[in-house]
Amino acid sequence: MTDSLDIATALLRRDDIEGLRLKPYICPAGYWTIGIGNRFLADGKPVTANTKPITENQAVDLVRQTLTGMRETLRTMVKVPLTPSQEGALLSLQFNIGTGALRSSTLLRVLNQGKYEAAESQFLRWDKATVNGRQTPLPGLQRRRRLESEIFAGREITTTGALS
Repeated sequence: MTDSLDIATALLRRDDIEGLRLKPYICPAGYWTIGIGNRFLADGKPVTANTKPITENQAVDLVRQTLTGMRETLRTMVKVPLTPSQEGALLSLQFNIGTGALRSSTLLRVLNQGKYEAAESQFLRWDKATVNGRQTPLPGLQRRRRLESEIFAGREITTTGALS
C-alpha cells in the first residue's frame, strides 16, 4: 500500500484494533460507535442506540471521510517529511487519541525535530486508559501501539490486516 489513507483504514479495520461492526455498539471508552470505530455519521450526527445499521461500503466510506479530515489537520501539524506508512500510523493514533492529544504530544514534538526513531518509541507511551479513575495500561492498547510503531518504522500491512 502506498497511500496513508489505505494504510490507516486497513489498520483500523483489523479486528484487534477497531474492527468492523455494522450496527451501533458501545466502544470500550463508553461511546456509541458504528462501522470502523466512528462515533459520528457522515452528516456529523452522533451515533446513538437508534442509529440504523450501515453496510460495509458505508463503513469504509465513513472511516475514510473521517481520516481524510484528520489527515488535513495532521499535515498542518507535522513539519517534517513522512512516508505513507508513517502518516498512516500517525492517523491511526490520531483517530484513537484525538487531534488535541496528538497536537500536544511529545511524539509530535520529537517528530518535528526530525527524531524519527524517538517518535517511533513514543507510540508505546500511549497504552493507558482511565479505569476506575486511574491511568491503567491496557493489553489491547499495548498491542495497538506496538503495531502502529512497527508500521511507522516501515512495515506495511496487507489489505487483510496482516503485517508483511
